[in-house]
Amino acid sequence: MAAAKKTKTDKKPQAETGADLDIARKIWLAGVGAYGRAFTEAAASAEKLAHGATEAFDQLVAKGEVIEDEVRDRIAKAPTGKKVVSLVNDLTKQSKDRRAALEERVGKVRKSLTEAFAPYNLAALGEAVQALTAQVEALTGEVAALKAEKASKKTAAPKTDEAA
Repeated sequence: MAAAKKTKTDKKPQAETGADLDIARKIWLAGVGAYGRAFTEAAASAEKLAHGATEAFDQLVAKGEVIEDEVRDRIAKAPTGKKVVSLVNDLTKQSKDRRAALEERVGKVRKSLTEAFAPYNLAALGEAVQALTAQVEALTGEVAALKAEKASKKTAAPKTDEAA
């Protein structure tokens, strides 16, 4: 009888273990489902926000164009409007001319600085060193070949002398 009791107690933990695994799996699946739902909702909200921002920007651009046209019309109708328009055009032209002159001066300064600091240009020096290294290696190979050729001639010449 004692053996029969042990068998019954052995089966209970196995049944409980199966139920525990089932509950653990369901908890896991609930977590995965919650993550999926949150992700879907967040993606939908982000899409709505992006669409809304684009729409709002387009509306602001359209409103700005309308206001710009109204201001231009008012200036053109004003008695001093032609003076204002010509003044704005003159100032725009002057600023473009000054900017071009400034860019030209900056270009000259850059060129002179580049020429002045050329000896200190590490990238250019590195490339020059690499080129010189390649030349030295090529010449070293040629010298080694000439030495080998000369040594073979010396060893060949005494053999002919010994035979004579």
